[in-house]
Amino acid sequence: MANCRRTVDVVPHVERHRPDIVIVGLDIADWQTASLSFRLRACNSALGIIFILQPKSGFDVEDIRELDADGLLLDGVSHRCLVECVTAVAAGRKWVDHKILQHLLMPSAPHHAARTLTGREAEVASLVARGLRNKSIATQLHVSEGTVKMHLHHVYEKLHLGSRAELAWTLGEAADHLGTGHKSGL
Repeated sequence: MANCRRTVDVVPHVERHRPDIVIVGLDIADWQTASLSFRLRACNSALGIIFILQPKSGFDVEDIRELDADGLLLDGVSHRCLVECVTAVAAGRKWVDHKILQHLLMPSAPHHAARTLTGREAEVASLVARGLRNKSIATQLHVSEGTVKMHLHHVYEKLHLGSRAELAWTLGEAADHLGTGHKSGL
């Protein structure tokens, strides 16, 4: 395991240590990160790349797409989320933290603040997009099916959607724009 303090040190460490997965905390505003995935994949085309983004770095869909990552997390993520992401990337799947999707899907204007998804609503939306049914979601989140239905109702209202299919399509489109392509990894 190598620990780099500067972005410019990441590629030499990957070349030297040849890991299967690299986890890089970065600020998208840093100009050196723009081509980091390209340079890392040039060292090892099978390398799994996970980026941990700074919540305040002001990223958008285009910034995320340019990263060409296999996994995306927000800084401060739980250990459980980190393990889920690493497990998915190790299995060859893409994985995106539901909080990143929430950030990209929700309007940022102050008068829309009341319309943003809560963390739990975003989590439920992400699980629906993966194809899980309410009962499975309830079991995974340790809540009742009724609670899942309530969260889902709020998601539909806030995103102006009418069905699970629309929700899955909306989040799938966001994932496609992120370059993930795998709805199962959402």
